[in-house]
Amino acid sequence: MIKAVARSYGESMSFTTDDLRRALPAPAARSGETGDRAPREPTVLAWAAPGLPDPQEGHSHWARGQNFCLAHTTLAPGQAVTEIGVPDEHLVLLPHEGASITVTTDLGPAVLDQPGLVIVPPGASSLVSDRQCTVLRVFTSRARGIADRTQNAAAYAHPDPAVAPLPQTPRPPGRPPRVVRLAEIPRDPARLGRILRTDSLMINWFPPQDGPRDPDKLSPHVHEDFEQASVTLQGDFVHHFRSPWTPRLSEWRPDQAVRCASPSVAVIPPGIVHTTRAVDEGRHDLIDVFAPPRADFAALGWVLNADEYPDRTAP
Repeated sequence: MIKAVARSYGESMSFTTDDLRRALPAPAARSGETGDRAPREPTVLAWAAPGLPDPQEGHSHWARGQNFCLAHTTLAPGQAVTEIGVPDEHLVLLPHEGASITVTTDLGPAVLDQPGLVIVPPGASSLVSDRQCTVLRVFTSRARGIADRTQNAAAYAHPDPAVAPLPQTPRPPGRPPRVVRLAEIPRDPARLGRILRTDSLMINWFPPQDGPRDPDKLSPHVHEDFEQASVTLQGDFVHHFRSPWTPRLSEWRPDQAVRCASPSVAVIPPGIVHTTRAVDEGRHDLIDVFAPPRADFAALGWVLNADEYPDRTAP
């Protein structure tokens, strides 16, 4: 059985009866400013080839949305990657076993020796690994100079008015880096994925899936006022995209089904109906990124570290 939630311009959100996202409110109608315009097109970037070499950055692939920037970086043993003057918190994710990373800041160090993440405070930081590994770093687009490194920077020469702005975030006082280990997060069938946040960012790190996704249990849905980045870390995926029709035939687009190997990223703008499915055998690992943090996830109690942001229950 499928539940469909009608939208104001003829599209739908469809979830199976056992999908927790049925509890989320239907998206509001698009504003008059954006309601009759075609949304920005989605972007899929493959990261399987070696990234750009940089003595300060290892080998990195960079991508962005309007409010967030992503770096998929291969670290050499002992090589330090530094950032200076980052204005708000960012994330460093270690997806795989076998390496130990250390993040050093003015407020102290943090060591992560298993899959998980570090929430890094504003300011300067240094990242080093004891052996070759890959990490995913997530910043806001406020980080000076970082947005200019991204492969798709030109797509954001003009802001998308449909995207909600980042919150005006004060610098958190005296908060050292915090470590979250995935092994310490208990599985909870009443909670969607593993959702964590910073002052301005949110991720949902889904539990790994073995084998392909059931094609009869997809979840086409749409976001009206924020972008989503879906980062594939392991496995093969197909991203499905549908653009709504507008009054102008020239803006109509065919549906897309984009197959990609890992690692890769899909940046999905507001207004695009989308769903992603794992294909083929083996392990599949996926992370969604949002900015600003989603108030609907917080309202349902799905944010694991919500108590660290008691004054930030909504963007």
